[in-house]
Amino acid sequence: MARIQWLRGTGPNPFEYNQWDARTIEVLTAIFGMGSPELERYHEAAGIRGRLPGVRGQAENMTLNIHGQWGILGRLERAEKVLADLVTQLGA
Repeated sequence: MARIQWLRGTGPNPFEYNQWDARTIEVLTAIFGMGSPELERYHEAAGIRGRLPGVRGQAENMTLNIHGQWGILGRLERAEKVLADLVTQLGA
């Protein structure tokens, strides 16, 4: 979560976002397990999947947009909320 603000400040840079996303998935998988509801929540909020109308590059090795619902900033906003909930859940 600490890297979200930094990523926003980088433009955000799609390459750095992809690295952050991959590492976030690794951490969530290690904590909650593959196929867990928690990991699925993250994927629904920010996961990269098949191309959506108006969004370039998803699962196609092209740069993600920065703006828009499925741009990097939108993904970071949703991911931050999910991750904050998961941190709270771990503390309970």
